[in-house]
Amino acid sequence: MHPMLTTQPQKNLEPPVPLTLLLVCASHPRLQAALDELRARGVLVAWSAQADQALQWLSTLTPDLLLVSSAMQSLMTAAAARRTKVLCFDGEPEQLRSNLAPFLPKTSPSEGPQRFGALELDPHSGWVQHQNGPGEALRVHVPATELRLLLCLARQQGRAMSREALLKAAWAANETPQARSVDQVVRRLRPLLAQIGLPDALRSLRGLGYRLDLNLESTGPAPTGQTAQPLV
Repeated sequence: MHPMLTTQPQKNLEPPVPLTLLLVCASHPRLQAALDELRARGVLVAWSAQADQALQWLSTLTPDLLLVSSAMQSLMTAAAARRTKVLCFDGEPEQLRSNLAPFLPKTSPSEGPQRFGALELDPHSGWVQHQNGPGEALRVHVPATELRLLLCLARQQGRAMSREALLKAAWAANETPQARSVDQVVRRLRPLLAQIGLPDALRSLRGLGYRLDLNLESTGPAPTGQTAQPLV
């Protein structure tokens, strides 16, 4: 994982600037789901099990939060910048959620799962599910920016949205995306949609922008080796 970018404190901005988190502990399979949920909520996460690597990052970066194992707490606390909040983490995902809850922006009730025909998006967890034929549903985890853009297009399905409209709708007010940021996010989003049987649903319209067409016939489940997950 690459080191995260730090964010400078800003006032009177909605939504708030993303939380930056450095997690220093051993890997655990159950932990990945918790980190995916955090990323879906816009948290910028860097994760290392190596003290040397974490110390190298801390020499140039200033995360908002530092979660460390009890064995590394003293070492990392001494290395962290004064404004970095240091919390102890002992490997339980529920403890991670509990520790971070006071620092995360509140989730609006409108951010629950939203359905558009056979497509369901959950802005809170980041999962996107598609009913890909009778009795078959596939889902894939979508990063926060890609998910916001997909949600914008899904709400206007069948209609073109310009790049300018997507920039305003899918990026926070305190972010400064470049003119081609939409194109870059679309390129990352299309393979994810392909994994749930929607390889051609996100259309480019020359001079107009992009359109999500959910009426297109799906092409079957994701090929072997991709990460879409069947729901049981």
